[in-house]
Order: sequence, then C-alpha cells, then structure tokens
Amino acid sequence: MTATKAERHSAILQLVNRGSVHTQLEIAAALARRGVRATQATISRDIQELGLVRSGAGYRSSTALVRELVLSVELVEPVAVIRTPPGTANLVARRIDEAALPGVAGTVAGDDTIIAVLRKRGAGRALKELLASAG
Repeated sequence: MTATKAERHSAILQLVNRGSVHTQLEIAAALARRGVRATQATISRDIQELGLVRSGAGYRSSTALVRELVLSVELVEPVAVIRTPPGTANLVARRIDEAALPGVAGTVAGDDTIIAVLRKRGAGRALKELLASAG
C-alpha cells in the first residue's frame, strides 16, 4: 500500500511512542508489517522531519526527550537560565529556537546550561510551558 506522508509519519510516531524501535531498519520492518512500504532514505527524511532523536532507549520524540532533560528553569528577566544534564544543552536549545516563541529572542547553549534571552516580561511562562509539554 502506498501511504501518504502524513499516514507514514503517524505510523512512525506510534511506533516511537511505544518505544519499540531502535534502528531505521526496525522502523522499515514495522511499517512493512502494517502494509506501508518505505525506503531507508524516506525513513531517514521522516525521522529528521519529525524531530526524532536516537537514544539508548531507541528513537524518541525530541520534544518528549527535552521535557526529561530540563532539570530547572530560573527566570532572571530579561533572561532564563535553563539547566540540563551534561552534554544535552544544545538539544534543548534547538527545541526552544525551533519553537520560535514570540517572547524569546534566542538562546546560547553551553554543555549543561542555556541562556534564553526574553524579549518582554512574562515571556518566561511560555518558555516554561514549552519545556514542560509532552510531544
């Protein structure tokens, strides 16, 4: 069966949310069992478009992973200081930047700390909601 991109994306997200896939080959096999054929190149593109991240537990939604990585958010307006485990600040900063929140001008990430520059008072609330939301 030829699935639309949206149907394929939905099927991949279902697999990822169940935590049942660790490689692109496993994704291809699971899709094939559902009657959806996709090449490795297509699956690779889908993974990038969906913002999936490969962790030790398999592919995961970057949004869900970010929620788990944020240890704290301290607002010191006009900035927010966000703490993460070592080596993960860039992933979290990318999620913030991609969300393009109107109240956040941008981020600077180190190894385990992010500075988010806030445009206006109260913008920290939307930032905290983004980082706490599941995806």
